[in-house]
Amino acid sequence: MALTFDDISSKTNRFIIPRLVDNVYEASPVFTRLRTRNAERFEGGRTIRHPIIYAELTGDAFSRGGTFDTSYVETDTAVEVNVKYYYVNVTLFGTDNVLNRGPEAAMSYVESKLVNAAGKMAKLLATDMYLDGQGTDSSTLQLDGMSAAFDNGNNFGSYGGIDRSDIVPDGTNNAGINGFQNSLPTLTLSGVQTAFGAAWFGAEHVDLMTSDQEVWNLFWNKIQPQQRFLEESSDVAKIGFMSLRWNGAQMVVDQYQPAQQLIGMNTKHAQFWITTNRKYQFGFTGWKEAQNTDDVAGQYLFAGNLLFPAPRLNFILTDIAN
Repeated sequence: MALTFDDISSKTNRFIIPRLVDNVYEASPVFTRLRTRNAERFEGGRTIRHPIIYAELTGDAFSRGGTFDTSYVETDTAVEVNVKYYYVNVTLFGTDNVLNRGPEAAMSYVESKLVNAAGKMAKLLATDMYLDGQGTDSSTLQLDGMSAAFDNGNNFGSYGGIDRSDIVPDGTNNAGINGFQNSLPTLTLSGVQTAFGAAWFGAEHVDLMTSDQEVWNLFWNKIQPQQRFLEESSDVAKIGFMSLRWNGAQMVVDQYQPAQQLIGMNTKHAQFWITTNRKYQFGFTGWKEAQNTDDVAGQYLFAGNLLFPAPRLNFILTDIAN
């Protein structure tokens, strides 16, 4: 029987590099933008509600002696979303605290678990923000995301508690609370411009476009003669994300975005709501001992939702294949 240790291995420790490298989670510049520049706080309440104008007042030209239409016009309503809750669980064996300590511990396994928990929470939210939260793409427990918010009424007949057909006919792009949606199997700059222009209202226009890597590569090839528009000054570019500039908007890759899509967002009117309850704003519950063991568990928590009070300022292009 061979001996387990020899002259060297019996006297020499393994060298463990005290740096953790992520080989699991991906990157989302859109979630980074929403979490930093578009974060809003709410103190409490059963829902998150935002007033909107949906109808015009009466008015017209008139002549001397003419009469006015003084009838009352209902003009305002509100979009609202429920508060959504997320957790990430961390469980530790109590006996491992005996082993991972002192000079023999190259790094804390507790800290590495909490780093993993933060990455998992970011993945959950970054994935779900592209879905609907209405029970079609995702469950009603998940975020009310972009696929429902930016729809034109053909796939999702309601958003924010409003039936889209109560304001404009279904399928009408960029009217009422409808966004622009179109299938674009062959990506063309003219097709993107049509969507961009449809979501352009005066000073309000798309400022962030996002896609998966394959669609980004197609877009890059289309504007290759204009590579001088590589973006370096935006918030997402400064923290390491590659960004192009086109029509004054940034174009980024989001690895959590569904494939074959290009989304245009007006982030000025994107709201990422987070509770003021510290435990639920990416807080930790603390360690709780399990009954009859020395093992502990704790949860990383979030409470909030996404809200887009002006869906007509956004677009989704789908089915992009070449």
